[in-house]
Amino acid sequence: MSGGTAAREKPAAEHRPAWAKDPAPEVPPPTTPVTPSRRRPRLRTVVPAVLLAAGLALYWLPVPGLDEAALDAMGGLGLVGVLPWPVFAGAALLVVAFAALLWPSRPQRLLLGLTLVVTVVSLHALPAVVEEQPRFATAWQHLGFLEYLDRTGGSAPALDARWSWPGFFAAAAFVLRACGVTDPAQLAEVVRWWPLAVNLLALVPLALLARSVRAGWRARWCGVWFFALSSWVGQDYFSPQSFTYLLYLAFAALLLRWFLAPSAPSGDTLPGTEALPDATPGRRAVLLGVLLTLFAAAVPAHQLTPFVMLGVVTVLVVLGRCALRGLPLLLGVLAVGWVCFLAEPYWSGHFDELFGGIGGLGANVTSSVSGRIEGGSATHQLVLYSRVALAGLVMALAGWGWWRRREAGYRERALPVLAFVPAAGFALQAYGGEMALRVFLFALPGAALLAALAFFPRAGTSERERAWDRVSLAPLAALLAGLVLVGGFLVARWGNEAFERVRPGEVAAMEWVYAHADPTVRLLWLSEDPEQSVTPALPWGSRAMERVRYVPTQAPRDPVLAGPLAEALREAGPVSYLIVGRGQSAYLELDAGYSTSWERRLLATLDARDDLVPVVRNADAAVYALREAPPGAPEPATPGPPGPTVTWTPWSALGALSAGLLVLLLGAREFLRLHAAPDAPPSPAVRALFWFAVPLLLVTVSALVHRFWTLA
Repeated sequence: MSGGTAAREKPAAEHRPAWAKDPAPEVPPPTTPVTPSRRRPRLRTVVPAVLLAAGLALYWLPVPGLDEAALDAMGGLGLVGVLPWPVFAGAALLVVAFAALLWPSRPQRLLLGLTLVVTVVSLHALPAVVEEQPRFATAWQHLGFLEYLDRTGGSAPALDARWSWPGFFAAAAFVLRACGVTDPAQLAEVVRWWPLAVNLLALVPLALLARSVRAGWRARWCGVWFFALSSWVGQDYFSPQSFTYLLYLAFAALLLRWFLAPSAPSGDTLPGTEALPDATPGRRAVLLGVLLTLFAAAVPAHQLTPFVMLGVVTVLVVLGRCALRGLPLLLGVLAVGWVCFLAEPYWSGHFDELFGGIGGLGANVTSSVSGRIEGGSATHQLVLYSRVALAGLVMALAGWGWWRRREAGYRERALPVLAFVPAAGFALQAYGGEMALRVFLFALPGAALLAALAFFPRAGTSERERAWDRVSLAPLAALLAGLVLVGGFLVARWGNEAFERVRPGEVAAMEWVYAHADPTVRLLWLSEDPEQSVTPALPWGSRAMERVRYVPTQAPRDPVLAGPLAEALREAGPVSYLIVGRGQSAYLELDAGYSTSWERRLLATLDARDDLVPVVRNADAAVYALREAPPGAPEPATPGPPGPTVTWTPWSALGALSAGLLVLLLGAREFLRLHAAPDAPPSPAVRALFWFAVPLLLVTVSALVHRFWTLA
């Protein structure tokens, strides 16, 4: 009977629902202490957090003690010479905290992101906190573009070449007015915090770009970190370059993340290392629209950035790594069309300025590297040499990263394109002696990620590679590299602060000049080379753009010989002034080798002259005028015709029409190709669009050549 009962109970047990599980056995409370293996994950979180907090405290607590008097003591090392030592210790601890987060087997994403953001804020917010006025003279000049747009409602290509690319100024004026930011004090705050905002926003496309690389989490985080520690170039001030640089980063990230073509079969057995696109054709069509929008926004905003974008895309297509094979032609028509038609005031009659540097590789490199180091004080030369050394270090690490990646059994093609294609700019122009800085700026995203691969070359997709990462000392090597980069950052970025800082007295002196610009005024400022050095270290141009003419005047090496300055004031005519500012004097001392007592002796000489009178005098600037004004009336303001200024002929009108149609056809062709398989032959619609585009391309090229030939 018991056997029958068991037989009847067995089916009942078998038919229990799946959710009716036996209760888990009770676990006795632990009676032994926690083992070190359980405590270790907590230590890996607590130790970096403590290092981060200590670094922040050391870095920021001494900063409030830096007042204007302390900043006035800056010499050839800029801020580095006046910062208390705990600031440097705090910066080093921030590096140690991030490197410590590279040791665990799993990423602590929250702490990694927090440490990265804190590092960027600490490095880039320092001048905004300690200095009374927004830094960098050219940022003030760009405020003048906004003021002119707001006052007149249009651009003035005859006043400045940048008006031929007014996209940034028009967009900034629209956004600021929409947000209610119209007061000069509010605009100054925008300029003050703009560099920090740009560097924080740059982390977003960099993170997306890092995801395009088939690598371990350490390499990706380390690459973004190296980028942040190497962003010392100083082109992040309120400017078209900083705006279009963000567009460039987003453009490169989208291109490498979703539009890379599969590696073509070859004799090379190394696997491709870029992550393949993971989006549907519909989503990729939307992303292509975003890609084209980014480029179209960069074209009217900056002279150089669109052509760097175009160069990157072209080389990727030539190497077979870009799925958008028709994109170079489409982007080329957009970029060249803008230059040819809407930037006519820039190149019309100045053809040599646009194309005269093509092929002059040696001269362009010399003018932007060694030419910027010649002369000046020894301490300032240390700053300039540190810039060259840091750029060389990052590029050397990038080359080593490519080699280690190959030695580890991977093939890297896309990142070297980002890192080394911008160097082609040396063969095109000297860019006012700044081409080396711009080359490194655009090369940095790819170079930083390649540099991280030098320390973490494996993808970490196999158990063998993960085991290797657990015993590797690469985080220690990355720590040493980070310490070098952050120390170099402080010198390279803030070493010029003695003349890049804007002083309150200089702002007050310029406000006096603007108030007396009726109808116009000529402001003479002191330059070591009036033919080449034409950008003063003054907060110039923030108002009355068309009513103030800035005249570079030879600064005498011997400050006693001030007679030519008075004569230059007489030749300038009525309503003319001479300004002597501490920022410009610091520039002459540090960059041009003038004596340390030069400004003091020059002011004493000018004060002693009977034919000059100081109309403004404060601790930071002095403005002089002739005691007896020259006869005559000041010239009226001549801003020229509002832009855009285009010389239309029947042939150029036909070329513009064909260029517009060509852009539409080429764009439609790329959108259609997204829906086809990678190896599928072109569809009839794609072939038809190509043959329709050929005659339009011939007409467009002929019209462009005709315009350059007749107007140059």
